[in-house]
Amino acid sequence: MRFLNVFLYEFYHFRKSSAKAITYFIFVFASIYAIYNGFDLQNTQQDTIANITQENKIKISKFSNWFEKVSVKPEALDVLGYIPSYAIKQPSPLLALGIGQAEQYGYYKTITNWSSTYDNDMVEEIANPERLVNGNIDFSFLIIFLLPVLLIILTYNIKGFEQDFNFDKLIRIQFGSIERWVFMRFVFYVLLLTFTVVFFILLVAIMNNVLLSYFFEISSLITLLIAYVFSFSAIFYFLVIRSSGSSEIAFKMIATWLLICVIIPGSVHQLASIKYPVSYMTEYLDSNRKETYEVFDLPIDSLHTHLVKIYPALYTSDSIEGYEINQKNKRNIISAIVSHMNKKAIDKIEKQNDAKNKFIRSTYWFNPVSFMQNKWNRYTETDYDSYKEYRMSVQKTIDKKIRLVIFEPWYDRKVTNSVYKGYLKDLTPLFN
Repeated sequence: MRFLNVFLYEFYHFRKSSAKAITYFIFVFASIYAIYNGFDLQNTQQDTIANITQENKIKISKFSNWFEKVSVKPEALDVLGYIPSYAIKQPSPLLALGIGQAEQYGYYKTITNWSSTYDNDMVEEIANPERLVNGNIDFSFLIIFLLPVLLIILTYNIKGFEQDFNFDKLIRIQFGSIERWVFMRFVFYVLLLTFTVVFFILLVAIMNNVLLSYFFEISSLITLLIAYVFSFSAIFYFLVIRSSGSSEIAFKMIATWLLICVIIPGSVHQLASIKYPVSYMTEYLDSNRKETYEVFDLPIDSLHTHLVKIYPALYTSDSIEGYEINQKNKRNIISAIVSHMNKKAIDKIEKQNDAKNKFIRSTYWFNPVSFMQNKWNRYTETDYDSYKEYRMSVQKTIDKKIRLVIFEPWYDRKVTNSVYKGYLKDLTPLFN
């Protein structure tokens, strides 16, 4: 009964403390605004994707109608040139809970045989920033960096206020244990903040109607939240018990927050940047500029040598023995060679980024904020790995398109209805 009385007392104290109540409601309003921004970004992406899908379905439908009426079977290159190819990353229904890197990466791309996964419309910045972007407040930013600050504001004067006015001994006489008394007061604020954030998580899930289909991600976010809040609460509780006076408690809490949320992750990222300096994609740019121009000037024999390395099957299959390079297929062959050079340069960049991310992951045991941020963004599908998977899907489509424009004309493929449907399946899976 004593514990319940302390819990109810803290509720009354919170309700009467205008400073604490106002701070809490500022956090609530900031959360609402952050979720609104998330929904705005999600709706913008969904509308853009819907427009792209509709436009390309119309294009495919018009060409399909024409294709069904022609009596002469067209050549493969003529058909492939009319099939629109797009790669699209659908926004997660939980995007509003963590924008992450969704504003730094492209989420749709027109695929041609000259495309690459590091074109300007694919990536603006390869980073994992703990920052506000363009003034937009990310809900995950509020949880990871500002929720502990709110917890400090709500709990720094627990026991400290009583010690400041020298009646802490009276509490010990009446209640019997200062530690239990402080614990129950902490429990109120821990439950208040946890239920508040869980409410917003469930609200977003319900609004997007994904409470069941995304149950694993939602439950994982809630588990991650509870672990994060409880961890900070345990640290702050220990500081309150071991400190005297509100000023000392507040100073230690703020110092702890700075260490965990600013100094440690900042130092890790600084060390990672020193160990794995930003390449600014120089190798990719070199391949895509200087070496590309050189490929256009290569003689036929050199193009032939490059092509054998990329597609040895062109010369090992009896049915296509003697693949020749002429003016009709030369440009497509050059695009295949350029794409292969780009892939080798991009592979080096990806390996460097993977090494950097692996280094950061190795620090998770003493760097909980980076762990929390990357895990949270992973469940909202806005982390680096999610966009890497998207880039890999783009590369697969590029490879399919290049292989078709190289092999199909050499087979002298006349496009039938079944062949045409196969092209659509390979190049436009999103629009079928």
